[in-house]
Amino acid sequence: MPAHSPPVLLHLLTPRETEILGLVADGLGNSEIAARIGLAEDTVKGYLRSIRTKLGTSRRPVLADMACRAGHAARPEGAEAVRPEISDEETTTLRLLAQGAGAREVAKAQLMSHHTAKKHIRRLLDKMGASDAVHGVSLAWSWHILNADEGARS
Repeated sequence: MPAHSPPVLLHLLTPRETEILGLVADGLGNSEIAARIGLAEDTVKGYLRSIRTKLGTSRRPVLADMACRAGHAARPEGAEAVRPEISDEETTTLRLLAQGAGAREVAKAQLMSHHTAKKHIRRLLDKMGASDAVHGVSLAWSWHILNADEGARS
């Protein structure tokens, strides 16, 4: 995670970059973003390169988390579904994903093997109905899982 708080960094974005960041936070892929706002997919990729450079991260789950922490109300597909019961261990995994952790970092933090962490993450995302980690982070924000205990997140 960048050392600066997200609201401080987000002011560096142009209005179009902010719009695209919000769509990333909603769990949309590049082609979906392009179709939604009427741009070529390569143009969206260019905007995302600029956003990643300005915000200091290349991980989409981190971008989604930053947008939500700065006040974006994530509206990912499936958010209207019933929120599943999420354990403390699963909440910790979601927080790690939101910070840009991959399976190896989750394994280390959760004291499990890399292989077990990959299965754990996939089961969690399946339980949530999430297609990938970005979608999972977005759903977690829309269901108030990640922002429920802001003090536990750093």
